[in-house]
Amino acid sequence: MTTIKKRNTKKTTNLINQPLDILNFGQLTKLATCLWAGGTITIGTIIIPLLFKALDQITAATITGQILNINAYTGMIACIFIIIGLMIKHQLHFFKSRKFWYALLSEAILTVNYFGIFPIIANLRSKLADMAHHVIQTTPSFNFWHSLSSGLFVLTGLLAILIVLEK
Repeated sequence: MTTIKKRNTKKTTNLINQPLDILNFGQLTKLATCLWAGGTITIGTIIIPLLFKALDQITAATITGQILNINAYTGMIACIFIIIGLMIKHQLHFFKSRKFWYALLSEAILTVNYFGIFPIIANLRSKLADMAHHVIQTTPSFNFWHSLSSGLFVLTGLLAILIVLEK
């Protein structure tokens, strides 16, 4: 009886000759999404409450506004990356993906909040600020726009979580 030895048919990988793939579009999208989702949760649950606890209202509101501006841009960029990535991956069937709809809704909310509501709040805040007493007097108009913006912030945070968890 003859014994036949099988040769190892596994292809060995030579790491030296591999193309250098530091950061591709998919990885960049995941990174931007994680920065936005993590940033939104951290900003809303830790940073903003600490600012208003440690600083006067005017300073805390000013810093919060700057942080939210950066977070909004991060979110808009992440959502654009997600949408483009899904279009590339699924071609004409991208609209069947829940992740696409989460990203599109997030993009719309972030855009309306940043370009529509943030300027109204900033304008009202500057009119209502009493620098001598470091308080912001509130009006029904300010309360409405601020509450709407806060609600949209929470909604985009929840959508960001859904995007991260969605396959």
